[in-house]
Amino acid sequence: MTQQTMPPTIAAILGQISAGINLAQDEMTTAIDRVMSGELSESEIAILLTALRVKGETVGEVAGAAIAMRRHMTPIRSQRSGIIDTCGTGGDGWRTFNVSTAAAIVTAAAGVPVAKHGNRAVSSRSGSADVLAALGVNIEADVPAVERCLDQLGICFCYAPLLHPAMRQVSAIRKRLGVPTIFNLLGPLSNPAGAPFQLLGVGKPHLHELLAESLARLGTTRSLVVTGEGNFDEVTIAGATRVTEIAAGNLRRFTWRPADFGLTPSPLDALFVSGPEESAAMIHRVLAGERGGARDIVVANSAAAIYTAGQADAPLAAAKIAADAIDSGAARDLLEQWAEQTNQ
Repeated sequence: MTQQTMPPTIAAILGQISAGINLAQDEMTTAIDRVMSGELSESEIAILLTALRVKGETVGEVAGAAIAMRRHMTPIRSQRSGIIDTCGTGGDGWRTFNVSTAAAIVTAAAGVPVAKHGNRAVSSRSGSADVLAALGVNIEADVPAVERCLDQLGICFCYAPLLHPAMRQVSAIRKRLGVPTIFNLLGPLSNPAGAPFQLLGVGKPHLHELLAESLARLGTTRSLVVTGEGNFDEVTIAGATRVTEIAAGNLRRFTWRPADFGLTPSPLDALFVSGPEESAAMIHRVLAGERGGARDIVVANSAAAIYTAGQADAPLAAAKIAADAIDSGAARDLLEQWAEQTNQ
């Protein structure tokens, strides 16, 4: 008769992390599962998050935590295949408009289904939820409505507080801590629609490799982790973009420049906004066909998503598809239909 190994107690886990000892992936899954189930006190959660931050999270810990997050989320089911997410980590310190949200709309208008995962702003001036609300999209639409949008329009918004209800166990503690924790890394790894493709923007270079290797361990059809020059969490038009491609568990690293998308380099300072209303106004202008840096950066990031999903074999070809989705009015029309459908 074999003796089953008992899972470690939370006291043992906290002691291990506090001593600077890394957790195994399954130990981390157990710890976050207990957090999500409401088994830990606020002080225990605070110690867990703080000790992980001080020690530094490992690939096994991030992947293990993501597995637990996925177990507790409300799934979005769809008849669509080949879905992509454009959720990034945020917190890069730049004040640009919501590029990844605009890119999600253009990507979907180009024929690649998008399940955009996101939340309200925590460390930025405008989160994806904030700008979508300003654009008229009902971010708190119920699950059937979200699924209907994805099936019928090819785009939906996965609002984290609604689809990750177990996060209520940590939301107040995270606010009180006031610093990034492992949960800042888990959103892009916990898409409720199970998106097999991802374009993941990372503003902190030391997290680039961590998230790329975590994606490889968790399994993805194809994902790109991107960090723009100047620690920008999107594909940049102001310089080089560091790219790590994850496919079939393998990592490939390369660099993109604006010319790869047929674009001329330009600074980002014209893209700064003070909040969601300004961000929404800039997105409206891009979708209306206005030329300039805002359009260029949306084209570049939409092209990156289209390329990731395998709808083009090179960034230049993908950029043409993205530009056509804007110039034809398809992206503008899609946003109008999305807003209308979520408010019915």
